[in-house]
Amino acid sequence: MKKTFLFTLLSVTAMSLNANAATIFEAMGSAYTNNPTLQAQRAYVRAVDENVAIAKSGFRPTLALQGSYSDAHINTDAPNVQDGYDESIAAVVTQPIFNGFSTRNSVKAADHTVKAEQSNLSNVEQEILLEASTAYLNVLRDEAILNLQTNNEKLLKKRMEETKERFNVGEVTRTDVAQSEARYSQARSDRIAAEGNLAASKAVYVQVIGQQPDKLEEPFGIAELFPKSIEDAISYARNNNYALKAAKSALNAQVYNVAANTGALLPQVDFSATASRGQEQYYGMQDPETNSFKWGVNMTVPLYDAGSDRAKIRQSKYQKWQAQEAVLEAERAMISSVSSNWEYMVSNLARISSVKDQIRAYEIALDGVQQEEALGNRTVLDVLDAYQALLNSNVEEVEARRDYYVSGMQLLLSMGKLTAKDLKLAVNLYNAEKYSDETSGKWLSISVDK
Repeated sequence: MKKTFLFTLLSVTAMSLNANAATIFEAMGSAYTNNPTLQAQRAYVRAVDENVAIAKSGFRPTLALQGSYSDAHINTDAPNVQDGYDESIAAVVTQPIFNGFSTRNSVKAADHTVKAEQSNLSNVEQEILLEASTAYLNVLRDEAILNLQTNNEKLLKKRMEETKERFNVGEVTRTDVAQSEARYSQARSDRIAAEGNLAASKAVYVQVIGQQPDKLEEPFGIAELFPKSIEDAISYARNNNYALKAAKSALNAQVYNVAANTGALLPQVDFSATASRGQEQYYGMQDPETNSFKWGVNMTVPLYDAGSDRAKIRQSKYQKWQAQEAVLEAERAMISSVSSNWEYMVSNLARISSVKDQIRAYEIALDGVQQEEALGNRTVLDVLDAYQALLNSNVEEVEARRDYYVSGMQLLLSMGKLTAKDLKLAVNLYNAEKYSDETSGKWLSISVDK
């Protein structure tokens, strides 16, 4: 069999460029826009934003209208007891003045809680983009392996047919024919398995990205985003790892929660004003309307509340302690994640180079085995083994390239660099801070934006 025919069948992979191919950046952009998990997390953060407005309500006045009406019908022999009614309406305004700085600290705690959830949202965004890129690379890998297995099946079928022809003229034995048939059956089985793996990968692709994969291409451009050294990766991650940022913001929120709870032990002062109008009528005699306005400043000095406020203070201190340990845990996890993903990426890159050398060696070996078999120095089984070794190396190269890109994307995630903004995806970026600022300043609205 000619060497050029072998190269045509075995060297073709699905990782070739396509003029109209869907890039990995487009796939991640689709996931960023349409993935329901990410959309749900955005809605959750918007709900958390409202805690700031709730906390700020402690600064604002409350206004209420109060009205009453009563009608009396009395049956008695007692003198001077009359039937009648009375009615009144009043407007009451209350404005907090001082509450031990509890409101101020509650607002700051809510602000930092929002920042923590915004960091968690960025982390979810990164995880979705990692899922999308991994799904993309898995389809790319499985398409390439299917092509290799399909081509291998064609090759072994042709080899089997040639072996049968040679058996008919007495050049080879029945054992050689059986070995050729066995390898062809194995090739068919491997091709069927590859089709199943590809179908499963496409299903995950649709689940994460929301559309069918079409003409995917190898993501050469993504490697340009990978860091050049582990020192650069760790240095960047210290300031940008979103799990660590979320833990630090959660700690700040707990610090202010302690202060807010402590405020319950301090004096509480508020201003109140009431404007009212009332009227009474008994036995047809209507009293004149009574209009009144009064205001006052009220102060409450807490002395003892059965211990509940002090219990809340102790509880919040323990929660602060827990948050401090969470920061330490997040920092250690960040260093471990960056370091391990860096090693995976570097080793996979070295593996690609090694497998390419292996492929070149197996190609030379196969050519030599074929020539030796033609001279009678090698068996049909030796040639079939050489085919299989070369196929396995081509499959391993496809897998190594996929593993290299995935480990690099995981490294970007652990650094905090796998966001739509950092990847420069062609999408409308979701601005969580903008929505938070708008929400915190609302006084009367009950509508929500999607």
